[in-house]
Amino acid sequence: MRLRILPSLLILALAGGVAVAQTFTRAIQLSQDTSGIFLVDSNRGLYLPAKLMFPTGGVGTPAPTITGTGTPTISGTDTAGTITMGSSATTATVLFGRAYGAAPNCVLSPQNAFTTTNIAYTIVTTSIAITQNSTSGNLINYFCTGTTS
Repeated sequence: MRLRILPSLLILALAGGVAVAQTFTRAIQLSQDTSGIFLVDSNRGLYLPAKLMFPTGGVGTPAPTITGTGTPTISGTDTAGTITMGSSATTATVLFGRAYGAAPNCVLSPQNAFTTTNIAYTIVTTSIAITQNSTSGNLINYFCTGTTS
């Protein structure tokens, strides 16, 4: 009888260890198939053979909004998009649909040449505040990365 109990306990212990190893809270399981939509190497490098897309809004995430002088408009997401400054506009504030956990790292780039001075902007967890000379219709691209709240 003892000879049967010891191997049975050993098998149960090993099976229990395997079950614990397969418990995931948030993850994706990767394979070695290189034809997938993205690749991850052994150093955790991420490779995207196609375009990087960010859906507008999404489940439970509202799209960003904009306020300011001259009725500016926005097209995009909290991550990336284009701001069209309004007529004779000097300010615009992009309000993120979902606040970042810390001030995000954002890059703003004008699509057209500004005649006298460039734009100035301030970034906080909830918004990007833009100031420019009184000019109409400037297009400004933005790209932000950071942690969500």
